[in-house]
Amino acid sequence: MQPGQVTLAQWRALYRGADVVLDEACAAAVLRSAQTVEAIVARGEPVYGVNTGFGKLASVR
Repeated sequence: MQPGQVTLAQWRALYRGADVVLDEACAAAVLRSAQTVEAIVARGEPVYGVNTGFGKLASVR
């Protein structure tokens, strides 16, 4: 699966429990993103939906 090129059949397979394997570049990007969020949270800054609510509750921590 590649971003922007996922077929309906592939989505169905995922829904039905198919395994997903990330390539190294994708896995590295996910890890960097997670580390960024962790660093922001560690500084006590709000991260929408992580340490705040959603929508009207976004100001609730």
